[in-house]
Amino acid sequence: MKDQPSNIDTLLIEEDSLGSELAEHLRPRFKRVEILDRIKPVDYARYDSRTLILTRHSGKFLKPCPGTGGYNCCGLQIIHFGLGCSLNCTYCILQPYLDTEALVLFSNFEEGLSQLKQALDSVEKHKTTVRYSTGEFTDSLLLENYTGFGARLVNLFGQYQYASLELKTKTDNIESLRGLNHNGRVIVSFSVNAPAVAKSEESEAASMERRLIAAKKMVEEGYRVGFHFDPLIRHPDWRNGYARTVSDIFSVIPAEKMAWISLGGFRFLPKLKPILARNHPESRIIYDEFVLAPDGKMRYLRPLRVEIYRHMVAEIRKRAPEACIYLCMENPRVWEEVFGYNPRSSGLIMKLNQRVRLL
Repeated sequence: MKDQPSNIDTLLIEEDSLGSELAEHLRPRFKRVEILDRIKPVDYARYDSRTLILTRHSGKFLKPCPGTGGYNCCGLQIIHFGLGCSLNCTYCILQPYLDTEALVLFSNFEEGLSQLKQALDSVEKHKTTVRYSTGEFTDSLLLENYTGFGARLVNLFGQYQYASLELKTKTDNIESLRGLNHNGRVIVSFSVNAPAVAKSEESEAASMERRLIAAKKMVEEGYRVGFHFDPLIRHPDWRNGYARTVSDIFSVIPAEKMAWISLGGFRFLPKLKPILARNHPESRIIYDEFVLAPDGKMRYLRPLRVEIYRHMVAEIRKRAPEACIYLCMENPRVWEEVFGYNPRSSGLIMKLNQRVRLL
């Protein structure tokens, strides 16, 4: 059917979500629609990635990024509008957290917007700087062509002066963001990787070329853009691979149009290993030199992480000496070895907030 998401063929709507704006918008776009009394979260596991579930969210729509003690956190506030991702990246950290491959959207998103507006009014009143993002539990723009959530948020943040919104994506679904009055309050960020990793581990995401074309279009629309090298993955000829991506980025995006670049080494919960081995037996990324870190995640040995980060920082600084670079969820010792200082979480938050104020 016209405008149906190409990789989703079934729409499940809970009765409580019938009549919602989102249900009325999506329902005509699917050939197969089922109305169910209620779907318990424990039953989500019955459904695969070709299923989209509409349900009401009974919790908070705004929550702080789930940082980990002992690791510097950038202090993002998360706008929670759905769960899951169908891009099928081999390393996806959501796999051990979620018990389903299905996508979940919250039909009462209007309530979330109301909560967000109250929070933004408070930010404006106190003239503080707060950064929000939607890319924690799903890709910010995965279903943008069908929901328009991103565009609605851009229009909302464009009415304020202090808060900022970051939309994070591995897609090129940016058309709905064009022609909007974002008022410089919105950063459109792209998760990027070395060509070999993008090809083998992110096969259903937009190609690196398409992501950079989308980033260029966003710059032409007056947005600042961000780039997240996360996860950085060791692989054959990784140095040249990541150097190529850095070069490709700066060949199309002026340094002054970049809000920030983050770096995060590949890390995962131990229970991801059997999931990845089962779902992606061709992938070799979990067979490397890892250690169980204090946060309960498997991480590359510290010297390996430092080596990767130093290489990335050097490649970026060649092209943009003043670029804002930060490490995502790294410990103070690694910060010291890479940058020569430890900003602590409060210092990192202050640094990124200063970038926002310069937008």
